[in-house]
Amino acid sequence: MARLTRDDWVRAAMREMAAHGADAVKVEALARALEVSKGSFYHHFGKRSDLLEALLEHWEAQGTEDVIRGVESAATDPAGRLRALMQRVFGAELEYDVFESQLRAWARRDPIAQAVVARVDERRVGFVTDLLVAHGLKRKAARERSRILYRALVGDFVIRSHGGDALGKRELDTLFQLLIG
Repeated sequence: MARLTRDDWVRAAMREMAAHGADAVKVEALARALEVSKGSFYHHFGKRSDLLEALLEHWEAQGTEDVIRGVESAATDPAGRLRALMQRVFGAELEYDVFESQLRAWARRDPIAQAVVARVDERRVGFVTDLLVAHGLKRKAARERSRILYRALVGDFVIRSHGGDALGKRELDTLFQLLIG
C-alpha cells in the first residue's frame, strides 16, 4: 500500500465520524480500517486530538471556504450566486449530511468543536447575508433570511441523515423566491 498522507487519515476520520460519531474516531480503529499500523498515524499526528483538530480544519475549508469560492466563480450576480449555493449545498452527498450532523452532535459537548462550528455558522450566514444585501435587501432583513436559509439547510442535513427525502427542485425554487423576494 502507498504511504498514507495526513489527508488520508482525516478523510478516514470523517467517514468514521459519519458512520459512528466522534467517540468512534480512534487511532487503532482507523489504522485497522486503513490497513496500516498506528505508527503511520503518529507519523502525521502527535495525538488523537490533533487529528480531530485537523478534521475540523478540513471541514471548515472544504465545507465552507471551498464552497464559497465555487459559488463566487459560478455566477457574477448575487441572485445567481445564491441559486448556485442552494443547488450545491442542498444537493450535497448524503454522507456529507450525516457527517455534518455527527459533527454538530459532537460540538454540543466539546468546546473546541463548538467554537469552530460557531465560526463556520457565522461565516456561512454572513456570506448569504452579503449576497442578499448585494441583491438589494436591507442588512437586517438579509440577515434574518440568511439565518432562516441556514437553519433550513441544517434541518435538511438532519432529516436526510435519518433517511428522509431531500428537498426537491420545486421546493428549493420556492425557498429561493422567498429569500430574494
